[in-house]
Amino acid sequence: MSHFVLTYGYNDTPARAERRPEHLEHLAKLQAEGSLLLAGPLADLSGGIIVLVADDAAAAQALVDQDPYTRHDVTKNRELKEWKITVGL
Repeated sequence: MSHFVLTYGYNDTPARAERRPEHLEHLAKLQAEGSLLLAGPLADLSGGIIVLVADDAAAAQALVDQDPYTRHDVTKNRELKEWKITVGL
């Protein structure tokens, strides 16, 4: 299993508040399945970071694609990168 970091900003849309419960439900499901390590907004609320655990980049992207924030275009500038952890965990 590999770790992947998703960074993103928010589009200026009321959909963020509307879709937040679905987004959090999605994250809770991923955590229960062992596919989510960490997630949360940046302190200035300009975006967020999600750390995923997946077999490969395609599997990680599939998890991102299932997120209501992705499906409903709440987020922008999404960047998913594999993270090689050297220290921790």
